[in-house]
Order: sequence, then C-alpha cells, then structure tokens
Amino acid sequence: MTAGPRHVVNVETAVYRDGEYLLVERAADEDHASGQLALVGGRVEPTVQGTGAFEDTARREIREEVDVGVTDLTYVQSNAFTTDTGTDCLNVVFLARHDEGEPTVAEPEEVAAVHWLAPDDVEPHPDCPEWTAAFVALAEERRQSLGW
Repeated sequence: MTAGPRHVVNVETAVYRDGEYLLVERAADEDHASGQLALVGGRVEPTVQGTGAFEDTARREIREEVDVGVTDLTYVQSNAFTTDTGTDCLNVVFLARHDEGEPTVAEPEEVAAVHWLAPDDVEPHPDCPEWTAAFVALAEERRQSLGW
C-alpha cells in the first residue's frame, strides 16, 4: 500500500487586545514568508495527543514565540495551502484574548519583531501578505459577533 499525501498541520492565533491584533514579523531565515507579517503560530508536534490538540498547540506557540498568555480561544477558520518550499499544509486559525504579559521576541530564529496593529492597519501594511490580512479580517468579524 502506498502512503497518501502528508500535510504539516499548522495552528495560528489572532491575539486581540484593546482594539489591536498581535502580529509577528517572521525571521529572515524562515522557509516560508520570511520577513512578512503573520499571526503567532506553528506546527502541531507529533507528540501532541488527545483532545484539544489545536488549542494546546496555539497556547504553546504563543508562549514560545512571544511569551504571552491568552484566554477564550475561539475557532475562526481552516484552510490548506502549499508553502514557498512545496510543503502541503493544513492551517487552523483561532481568535484569542490577550490575558497576560507584554509580547517580546522570545524565539528570534522564528520571530524578528512583534507589532500590535488595528484591523484597518493590517491590510495596507507593506509587509502583510493577503492571507494574513484575510485571517485578521475573519478574526475581527468573529470577535464582533462574540461581542468582545
């Protein structure tokens, strides 16, 4: 029997605080979208087991990359894409409220800088790819529907 397609599973989170979203500038050495703005996130590790795997991954990646805590993780959307290097990826996007800590670059090999941006400032930002702008717009719609 031949193995079927294999995808990397990625989880990203639109972290919200006081009218702004936390975005990271991806490090120059990143294989995919280096130097561009992105939501905080990363791969689901093979060791993750049981229920809540996406949520656990979101919290872990946020803590590892920018050293903040979040609450109220809420599903926004999922999509599939192929990275710049040809890797097939399944992507899950969440919305969360910032809970504690001031974001810092905690993993400089992955994150070059952190930014708080209002939703209207995301799309026109020169380093923002269309998918990041779309994810923030969807997260903002979801946030408003929740009454946050």
